[in-house]
Amino acid sequence: MYKIFILLFLYPSLAISSNFTLDKFKIEINSNFLGEEIMLFGQKNINDKVIIIFEGEKKNARLYRKIKENFFWINKTKELSEIPSFFAIFSSPKISLSEIFLIPSITKKHYLISNYRQELYEIRTALQNKGLYHEEELENVDGSLFLKKFKIPDNIPAGNIAITFYEIEEGEVISVSKKNLIIEKRGITNKLELLLTQQSFFYVFILIIFSIIFSLLSNLIFRKK
Repeated sequence: MYKIFILLFLYPSLAISSNFTLDKFKIEINSNFLGEEIMLFGQKNINDKVIIIFEGEKKNARLYRKIKENFFWINKTKELSEIPSFFAIFSSPKISLSEIFLIPSITKKHYLISNYRQELYEIRTALQNKGLYHEEELENVDGSLFLKKFKIPDNIPAGNIAITFYEIEEGEVISVSKKNLIIEKRGITNKLELLLTQQSFFYVFILIIFSIIFSLLSNLIFRKK
């Protein structure tokens, strides 16, 4: 019961209509980042269902498959594009992916769950093995209130994660709302990456200078010995 009062006290807007929020909307990644827990919570109409989808920015990726040629199994690599860096589906009550496939107004907006194809299944499985794909049920607190604690893994790439809230009544989407979770790199790692992508000439130049200095210092030290 205490969870109910905490949610309504901190976020009174949840008591007005079907809605959701997070305890944080920005995560900073540094060299010591080990992942971070996120609390998702909100309210829905008791008789309705909700589906909340987290979808990371589209990026290029590689899909590794084991295929059999003659008597041997070999690894085959396939280059992919427009693959979300993170994907999660939270629902209340639990809605299977097979059921979501029957709601085209949702699936047509999210490529990774757009159809039954084997390739998409393999991509989802590959992301799941890296902790970057989830299908989980929201925890019901008191009929209309729900919450879920989950972890953003340490291998999450920087970028924007779009969050889409779908309210469903009798198999039809009746309302949609959106928010964003920002994953941002901080510190020297981010500065070096920006330097590499935006000013590659200076990045290479700095590496050469450091290599020369290190070589001179090494020669000086060994010469004295």
